[in-house]
Formats: sequence, structure tokens, C-alpha cells
Amino acid sequence: MADQFGPKRPLGVTIVAALAIVSGVFDVIGGVSLLVAGDAEAADRFGGAGVLTTVAIVSIATGVLMLVIAVGLLRGNAVARVAATIVQAFSLASSIWIGIAEPSQLATEIVSALIALAILLLLWSGESSRYFRGLAPDQPTA
Repeated sequence: MADQFGPKRPLGVTIVAALAIVSGVFDVIGGVSLLVAGDAEAADRFGGAGVLTTVAIVSIATGVLMLVIAVGLLRGNAVARVAATIVQAFSLASSIWIGIAEPSQLATEIVSALIALAILLLLWSGESSRYFRGLAPDQPTA
């Protein structure tokens, strides 16, 4: 069956895509809830109503982007792999920065950094590399 429809997707790629879907859904829900339920107190915490609206729209856009990346990963799209890598590299860097800048957040940021590292390793494993190149597990590299 893998021969008829292309190479079989590695479990690691499926896990990364599932995490991207969960992340995207939560970003969209968070952004929509900020737009719908954002009150004056929330606006003050974010620096004003304009900033709150901007944060909400960016959250929604990020969520939609993650969903598009997830679909691309599931289809074996190499551009989606690069996009996911960029997003995770940024996540890893921001986790390191936040962990240093705000020590009270260190435990959470360590978990976030480890997840980003795991995703990067899964995306760039040998099995995943073969998948994104369109090669079957037993097919020799050209």
C-alpha cells in the first residue's frame, strides 16, 4: 500500500504534525477568546485595546499557520518541514531567553525547550529525511 500512495509516513512525523495541530487549535481558540471576551482589565494588562486586538489576531494567524504546516507535514511537504523547523528553533531560542530572563518560569521553559528539541530531532531523523525526500524505507538514496 505504501508503494501505491508514496512512502509510509514515519511515526515521528505523525507525532510532530499532531503536536502542531494541537498547538494551532489552542492558538486559534486563545486568539478568538481574547477578541470575544477581552474586557478593559485584560486590555490594560496587554497595554491597551489596540495591543490586545493585535495580540489576538497574531495568535489566530499563528494558529492557522501551524495548522497549514501540520497538513504539509502529513503530506510529506519539505517546505512545511523547513517552516516547522524555523518555528521550533524560534521556540527553543525564546524558551532559553525567557528561562534566563525570568527564573520563575524556568521549569516551564525547560519543558518547552525539551519539546522543541524533540520535535527538531523527529523532523530531521534519518527516517523522516527519507520520507520528505519521497523515498521508501528500503529504497536507496540517489
